[in-house]
Amino acid sequence: MKPVLVEPSIDTYNIDPDKIEAAITSKTKAIVVVHLYGKACDMDPIIALCKKYNLKLIEDCAQSHGATYKGKHTGTFGEFGAFSFYPTKNLGALGDAGAVVCNDIALDKIIRRLRNYGSDIKYYNEVVGYNSRLDELQAAFLSVKLKRLDEINAHKRKLASIYLNNLNADFVKPVVDKDYFDVYHIFNIRHEKRDDLKEYLLKNGIKTEIHYPVSPSKQKHCRESLIIIIFLSVKKTSATTLSLPISFFHTELDE
Repeated sequence: MKPVLVEPSIDTYNIDPDKIEAAITSKTKAIVVVHLYGKACDMDPIIALCKKYNLKLIEDCAQSHGATYKGKHTGTFGEFGAFSFYPTKNLGALGDAGAVVCNDIALDKIIRRLRNYGSDIKYYNEVVGYNSRLDELQAAFLSVKLKRLDEINAHKRKLASIYLNNLNADFVKPVVDKDYFDVYHIFNIRHEKRDDLKEYLLKNGIKTEIHYPVSPSKQKHCRESLIIIIFLSVKKTSATTLSLPISFFHTELDE
């Protein structure tokens, strides 16, 4: 099985629904969407394509805890939704952790088996599986933080509004649309002089990050395992993208 990449939208950085159909062949089994930076993908046309070609829909929700599209949460559109609880996520553990949600009892059983050495019964392995069980300590931390997820998202949305209202036209800011409830895992901007801006901010005590300096198609390991296409929007964003500080621990500056 070989993944086929589809170019993202230059506006949202999520998969461009208008470019998916051209990548579908008789070998295509599923469409995998990534709800990047805390913004849901444009799901209606993607779901329509899945129905048209009888494809599975898998959601990468690693950065979209609590994000919605037309009032529906990410992770509830497809057969599977995969969440990361890495410490920097809006819903983060204190160590590596994650979860998969699904809408089918049979699929749920398969996932539970795969995460536990391929075993339904201790010491009896039905298939080749993994050791991907969430340990109890991380589960306890997450159970507490889950109750405050709405508060965390509201705080990050408030910080995002400060950026959105005060950054001038030199910055390409995240797109805001009424159909999307964005949770801003990352507040990503683009700037033509990105490197100069990053250096200036660092000199003034403000740390930033580049998400992401190297696209999957340019990763050495992926060159042989992906069908490579030149993506103009990826080339442009990689050279100009910069993520500004936005976490639950950041506060407004008192005047």
